[in-house]
Amino acid sequence: MIQLRQDSRGFTLIEMLVIAPIVILAIGAFLAVIISMTGEVIATRASNTMVYNVQDALDRIEEDVKQAAGFLPTNIGLVANSAQGYNDDGTSFTNVGGASGTSLILNMVATRQNPLETDYNYVYLRDQPDPCSDPHNNIPLTYNIVYFVKNDTLWRRTIMPANYNNTTSTVCATPWQQPSCSPNYMEATASPPFCQTSDIKLVEGVAAGNFAVDYFINSAATSPNATATSTSASQSARATALAEATSIRVTINANQQAGGRDISNTSSLRVSRTDPNAAMISAMGSTSTPSSPSLTMTPQPGARAQITWDPVPGAGGYTLQYNFNGGSWQTAFSNQNTRDYTISAPANQDTINVRVLAVNPSGSSSYATTSYATPLWENLQLQNGWVYYGGYSTPQYTKTRSGAVVIKGMIKRGSGTAPAGEIVATLPEGYRPDGGKLIFGMSSSNDSGRVDVTEAGAIAFMYGNSTDWISIDTIRFIPAGAPYTRTNIPSGSFSNGWSSYGGDHAAPSYVQAGNNRVFVQGLGRAGTMADNTRIFTLPSAQNPSQYLHIASRSSSWADIGVDPANGIVAKNRGSSYLSLNANFLNASYSGWSNASLQNGWVTYSSSFSTPQYTKTSDGLVSLKGLIRAGTASSNTTLFTLPAGYRPDNRAILTTASNGAYARLDIMPDGRVFFMYGSNSWFSLDGITFVGEQ
Repeated sequence: MIQLRQDSRGFTLIEMLVIAPIVILAIGAFLAVIISMTGEVIATRASNTMVYNVQDALDRIEEDVKQAAGFLPTNIGLVANSAQGYNDDGTSFTNVGGASGTSLILNMVATRQNPLETDYNYVYLRDQPDPCSDPHNNIPLTYNIVYFVKNDTLWRRTIMPANYNNTTSTVCATPWQQPSCSPNYMEATASPPFCQTSDIKLVEGVAAGNFAVDYFINSAATSPNATATSTSASQSARATALAEATSIRVTINANQQAGGRDISNTSSLRVSRTDPNAAMISAMGSTSTPSSPSLTMTPQPGARAQITWDPVPGAGGYTLQYNFNGGSWQTAFSNQNTRDYTISAPANQDTINVRVLAVNPSGSSSYATTSYATPLWENLQLQNGWVYYGGYSTPQYTKTRSGAVVIKGMIKRGSGTAPAGEIVATLPEGYRPDGGKLIFGMSSSNDSGRVDVTEAGAIAFMYGNSTDWISIDTIRFIPAGAPYTRTNIPSGSFSNGWSSYGGDHAAPSYVQAGNNRVFVQGLGRAGTMADNTRIFTLPSAQNPSQYLHIASRSSSWADIGVDPANGIVAKNRGSSYLSLNANFLNASYSGWSNASLQNGWVTYSSSFSTPQYTKTSDGLVSLKGLIRAGTASSNTTLFTLPAGYRPDNRAILTTASNGAYARLDIMPDGRVFFMYGSNSWFSLDGITFVGEQ
């Protein structure tokens, strides 16, 4: 029987080789679609979660800010070993910079119930000042809420002060709020000594620079306060700026990866505190007594010192006291929230002693103390190209303990000729003339120069050889604010046609200062110029014992006389005005020592002062006397002053000699030099300088 062969059905090898790749591609495409759809779902869910978390964080911030008492530059004092610091230690949070970077630090008032409830009730401090039965006038307990970024996550932490739940001696009720710490710390610590709960994790994927807070003075303001977020501003400056802020803008920028995709969300919130006046509630920091402040004392021009300190955690105010040279303490302010104060010493070389304590309702810290010994001399800050000449006195100023301002120095213009009126330097407050401009004659290239000192403290070049040298060693006066009564010469008390010059010039006056020293100051309008013509008289108690010849200044060199019998007199030298600036010791002063004249110089006559010197208790050395007949060549020694009566550098001084300009120098070794003038007569009267060695 014949059997028929059945045909076999299937793919040949060639067919399989063709079909297999197509099937694989189809399966791959299907899987790619499934994976893509799954990734899209995962990314969408993650994005939705991120948006929710960011918005939830902003909602929390909004509720907290509305209830906040204020914004802070740093947190309240951390309880020791509480792990409430940024690194689970004692590292404080700061609103900018520092370990925590940008943080939002809120000062909050503790409540008995959840503050979102209608009836939440504040927690008050016990017996501050009233008992807990009626505590509504008491100080409320405050704590901090801090929003901060760590490990690319935005967190919310609650920082509580010490004894926050001590109802026996600290608070009237237990707060609803509890201190929180990081979850890692809470999980790793069996019995945390202080924290009761974990921080709230708000948003993941927030880098340190992607949490931003701007502060505004009010809700209508459009420009933020730059100081509040400046890393170069001091904590004190930021605290001031934050205290003024009532509104903030918070921006959160979150970035994550999900389902193989990058997702991000940036959202902002503008919110204001509900009660702007709540900033008056200070950050408590601790209900135990605060620690002492750490003081910084910064010297300031004019025998002054600025005292500053950073806020002390838990302090509600500060008390500052000071004294000079160990005298009795004076209170600058008491229990005030002030951390910056400047003290002016009465004189150079006085020591300023300061003590400050921090205060809160529980008591006061111990005093923190600091001192500053003001220097004898302070450098003039030269202006407009003026420079120190070199080799002679440095341009400096001082104020003696009798209240007299003394200036010294050899200066010149660095280049070019100075115009009249150009300001050389400016004196600080407390070292400025009283009532108007003063005109001083001085030496400049062995001739008479002129420098004015204005009521605003400007030392102005007026006449002289500015490109060579000019000495300002002759400027002495009693400044505004000195503890003396200045007597202006009444218009009816001038004689012989003389009067006050007026304008911006000081009126003629006199002051009886300490140590029996009399200062005559001001500018007179010329009347009769004849020799020994009275300009005005002085009271008998202010007159010197004998006639004095004192160098002065008019449109050129001039001089005045001080006559015990006739007062201030003209000397027939000058023009339409005459500077009446002079200082001398009155007849009651008796501490003079005779000078031992050398090189042929002798006393002029018994009608005038014997050459003598003295040093008063304020350190001023004075000379007086009229001499004649000695060697009249430059650098001739007239006499030598003893140790303690000598300047620290060569002093170049102006005097009168035979009715004309003369120059007298005093060396650091005490030699008094004749430098320029006549030996017919040579005056030592009115020469005054600080004796330093």
